[in-house]
Amino acid sequence: MSDMKAPCVHRPPLTANCRPNMVLRRVDFPVLCPPSTVKTSILDFPPSLAWSSVRTSVTHCSGMLDTSPSISSMGNPSSIRSAANLGKSTLLNTMFGLQFAVSSGRCTRGIFMSLIKVAENFQQELGCDFILVIDTEGLKSPELARLEDSYEHDNELATLVIGLSDITIVNMAMENATEMKYVLQIVVHAFLRMEEIGHKPNCQFVHQNVSDVSAHEQNMRDRKHLLEQLDEMTKAAAKMETQIKEMAISDIMDYDPEKHNWYIPGLWHGVPPIAPVNIGYSERVCELKNYLFDFTKSCSANRSLKDIPQFTERLRSLWNTIKHEHFSFSFKSRFVDEVYNQLSMNYAEWEWGFRKEMHLWVSEKETFILNQPAADLNFSVFKNIALEKLQYGEQKIMDCLQQYFARKASDLHLMEKYKEDFIRSTKTLKNDLKTHVFSKCEEAILTQIGRLKSHDIHINYMKIIEGEIDQLLANCRRSTQQLDDKKLESKFETVCHETSLCPLQNCQVEGDMEAQLRKDLMNRRSAITEMLQGAGSLKDYRMNSFKMKSKYLEKWLIQRAGLHKDSYLQKAKAIAKSLMDQCQDYIQEKVISKTDYDKTYCRELLRMINERLQEADVRKCYTNAFFEVDLKLHILGEAAHEFQKMHEVFNQEHNPQKHLEKFKPQYFSRFKDLYLGKDSCQKRARDFCEHCLKPALVDYVKKRITIEIVDDFLSSGQAIKYGCKIFFQFTVEKKLLEDGNFNNYLNYINSYEEFVQSWIHRHLLDYYNKTDGLVVPEREILATIVNKVRGVLEHAKDIKPNSVSAFLDDFCKALEQDLVISKDSLVGILFKNTAMAQQFSADIQTLLPDLEQQILSEFKELELESKLSNLPLKPQ
Repeated sequence: MSDMKAPCVHRPPLTANCRPNMVLRRVDFPVLCPPSTVKTSILDFPPSLAWSSVRTSVTHCSGMLDTSPSISSMGNPSSIRSAANLGKSTLLNTMFGLQFAVSSGRCTRGIFMSLIKVAENFQQELGCDFILVIDTEGLKSPELARLEDSYEHDNELATLVIGLSDITIVNMAMENATEMKYVLQIVVHAFLRMEEIGHKPNCQFVHQNVSDVSAHEQNMRDRKHLLEQLDEMTKAAAKMETQIKEMAISDIMDYDPEKHNWYIPGLWHGVPPIAPVNIGYSERVCELKNYLFDFTKSCSANRSLKDIPQFTERLRSLWNTIKHEHFSFSFKSRFVDEVYNQLSMNYAEWEWGFRKEMHLWVSEKETFILNQPAADLNFSVFKNIALEKLQYGEQKIMDCLQQYFARKASDLHLMEKYKEDFIRSTKTLKNDLKTHVFSKCEEAILTQIGRLKSHDIHINYMKIIEGEIDQLLANCRRSTQQLDDKKLESKFETVCHETSLCPLQNCQVEGDMEAQLRKDLMNRRSAITEMLQGAGSLKDYRMNSFKMKSKYLEKWLIQRAGLHKDSYLQKAKAIAKSLMDQCQDYIQEKVISKTDYDKTYCRELLRMINERLQEADVRKCYTNAFFEVDLKLHILGEAAHEFQKMHEVFNQEHNPQKHLEKFKPQYFSRFKDLYLGKDSCQKRARDFCEHCLKPALVDYVKKRITIEIVDDFLSSGQAIKYGCKIFFQFTVEKKLLEDGNFNNYLNYINSYEEFVQSWIHRHLLDYYNKTDGLVVPEREILATIVNKVRGVLEHAKDIKPNSVSAFLDDFCKALEQDLVISKDSLVGILFKNTAMAQQFSADIQTLLPDLEQQILSEFKELELESKLSNLPLKPQ
């Protein structure tokens, strides 16, 4: 099939490109052909619409028809459709006495129209002077079947012919059920398109090569089955053509299963040419012809095309409509589309199930890691568990695919070539998830190592502070004078001020990254070493200052390429930008995690750069080592700047002095209660809820709500648009077409991921702004984890009297895969805490309902935009 968008109705024998690129001069037929010549041409020779001359064919036919003075009115135009080489031309020749070309094989190419003059004594009864008969080439021809897009040719051809006809004869002389369904599907789509423009032709189904003794009951069953198939195809076609209303075959064509099905025996008795002609063939064809004449008489008053000018106008209109693709022709087969789309939807569900399971697993393991001591932080252990989980998820999808293909065995031949695509997609999905899981586990381990290091420093300083407070408490108790709150606070402030707390030392990230870069380029030639020595400090390089230079290309290429050098520079520039964007995303991901700088960050950036520069498309740009070195300098310079700030922020957040200032109110409160001899169990329980439990519950909701958002969004009316990549891309591109904003097109092409993420973000905002926002999922997620906390607290009633310290250890252990309780915050809770575990647990339980409502109230006050932007895992 040609890739042309105009209807393909006649194939030229010696041309490969069937779309004419030239604009042909309009031919004025009244000058070239006298009226008598036109009349002779029309009546004696069937004019054809030539495939290879798009404008000339329409101009030629309309010109010949318009210039004939003898044609006043025209009867129902009739056309015939079927697969190739099934006797359409023979049927029309027998029925109307025409001379369409026939042979033992396929001989009709394109569309041939012939006007039959009606006898004068019959014109008034029939209501016309002429009858137009249209013969077409067959669908699914062997020549076109080899082409991938042959279906477009058949769709365009059927639409044009049915659009010109008031009666369409569908030849059903096919033993192959798949080919029959293919033809029926094309015919149904064409009739549906005519319904869109208000044209409802009559359809006659002719079943050829039927035995003379076929049982009436069998034919009835066949007609009923055909009607069911047509109704099913109409519904599917309406869905493909984006029709909103429910449709049946009776809505798009004039068809009566009892009257409009014809069973015609074979043309020959035996094998031609020796076999005699079957008289039954002519008899049944004659019956069909008589019925068509009777039908024409009955509907002459309601005929849509009454004369030649109306016909030529419709011809022009249909031709232009098809040329400019006002109809959709790019479906292959209803069965392929239906099965493929259904499989895509199912695969999208399996894919989301796999992603969801791995995201939940990663969330649990991140929480688990952040609750472990340094001795248990072995990345290889988590890596092996993750690989088993990934292998199980991949196999689960493979099993679903296998079961699906086994269940859909009847359509297996249609989908077999796509099966490997889904298998490859599954393997790619597994590899993408593996990279994500490993990255998250490694990041969590590094975060916990930094937290433990900081916690150990804080513990040492807290022991010093606690010793000073113990000494102050003892001195105050020995004093004979009762101290009021102001004096107690004054003495407490003095002790804190006199306690010497050394700040954390900042490391030089820039120096470490320079050393790693030199090590990476250590074995290169001397020119690279000299370039590094003269490069200066990394702080002088940033990504936005990177500029492409001619010296980045190989010298031989510059000499040979000449004027084409700029194209190589542009390709290299695009690669550099893409790589810098990728590295920038990695850098920002680490900065947002709020961890301390680790040497592995620089090694990972160098690995990303080296792998990208080794890929085939980069090699074809013929860049040299200067390009590599300069690119690494600019990327690592940007990273050094960001990582240095990240490291300093981390040290400030974990500065012992700042830590003391943060928890000073709690220490003073404990000190005062101990001095006055008050029971502070309830107050400490409140502090535990406020400073330990509440942040952990909020983080839990933020981690889980992304999964709930996606589930909720896909289970809503948005499932079709967002549940499958094909439908999603169609939705986005359709909106781009409707908006007509060129900048959006550029963003879509140049930054696809960023564009679609922004698109989904906007649609999420629109969707949840029309509802109650995230109130329901937040409440449900929070209720789930609060109930789990409540269960752990209930369990504390059954244990023997124990210390609060032991109780909190058990509490954190029981929830180590759900909540991350800050150990630094627990230090203040445990300071001089002599309460019993049962009482402490009971006090927390009493405070839980208020804590839950407080969290929900704070969630409600936040703007939806702020919530979605600050989620650790974005829904998009």
